[in-house]
Amino acid sequence: MFRKYLLTNTKAKIGVGIILFFVLVAIFAPVIAPYNPRSIEFNPWEKPSPAHLLGVNSYGQDLFSQVVYGTRVTMLVGIFAGLLTSLIGIAVGLISGYLGGIIGEVLMRIVDVLLVIPTLAVMIVIASFVKDMRILGTILIIGALSWLWMARSIRSQTLSESKRDYVDAAKALGMGPLEIMFSEILPNIFPVVTANMVMVITASMLTEASMSFLGIGDPTLISWGKMLSVAFDNSAIIYNAWWWMIPPGLCIATLGYSFMLIGNSFLDIYAGDRGGSVKL
Repeated sequence: MFRKYLLTNTKAKIGVGIILFFVLVAIFAPVIAPYNPRSIEFNPWEKPSPAHLLGVNSYGQDLFSQVVYGTRVTMLVGIFAGLLTSLIGIAVGLISGYLGGIIGEVLMRIVDVLLVIPTLAVMIVIASFVKDMRILGTILIIGALSWLWMARSIRSQTLSESKRDYVDAAKALGMGPLEIMFSEILPNIFPVVTANMVMVITASMLTEASMSFLGIGDPTLISWGKMLSVAFDNSAIIYNAWWWMIPPGLCIATLGYSFMLIGNSFLDIYAGDRGGSVKL
């Protein structure tokens, strides 16, 4: 059903097309990039030209090559941090929504407490204690602190689903709570889960960009956020080096928009099946 819908929904087709484009860029980066992204061999501050499609930064590095290779890191962090976020959010949302009682209240109170704490500030504090921040550390930090809103969304859907007839039938058949949650309820809220998942992937990419912009993360890796950070540190605005700032920012916005299109298309599936509208 999802495959058929994605092939007929305009928003979904556009979103999938954009993502596939960036995936291909990430896979074939060594073929697409004309130069080594770390190589310092050109005249600094060169404007875009046939030899350097996006110009050169203040260090003499080709910016088009950096944008191409930056696709790998940004997508890798976004997808894996988003998956980790989704796993935690789904588990907490299902357990608190279905079991309820003391367990559900404790889990939601933990979520409420964490929601009032600025997530990015906590990430900065945690990262400051890590001596050698690598890409795995970035993924773990983002994934461990970004599941809160997803948990609340899954919980609200689980509360609604737990009152339906098929859940009562499952109980009558002797199915246990875990089996009901993951075998009965989860498949029925899958469009909402998927929509939340693509949203948190988008948020993870933006968070990685923010962390890189603030100088947090693996300094040896090239990402779109790191490019913006280096541009800011080298006063690219003062030199009016728009070719250094706009391309990575535009890539972040475009990729994030594509995931949002897919998320909205999955919500359309859910709304169509239930005869109403769903909002995250």
